Amino acid sequence: MNSEPWEIVTVVPDTLSAQALLGLFASEGIRARVQTDSELLGAARRCHVLVPSKAIGRARCLLWQTRFSDEELSALAMGEASSEALGEALDEALREAHERG
Repeated sequence: MNSEPWEIVTVVPDTLSAQALLGLFASEGIRARVQTDSELLGAARRCHVLVPSKAIGRARCLLWQTRFSDEELSALAMGEASSEALGEALDEALREAHERG
């Protein structure tokens, strides 16, 4: 039996956010799973997102690269941001991360 160690990469406030992160990690070839702090059904419960220990660095980097500013998140929530503008912001964040090494 393979008892590979897993680590918490982030904690989110709901299952929808956790599922979105699982999709993000899967798109980059990073296995992930969710543990919740409650057995109750429903979307509003705190979730721990875990990845294999050997992938924790890649997962943290991916999370950092996909973070948006408060202004960008507000614009997105209000329906004011275009996907093109958000794509440009993400491209810029990726360029900066690449330049930093």
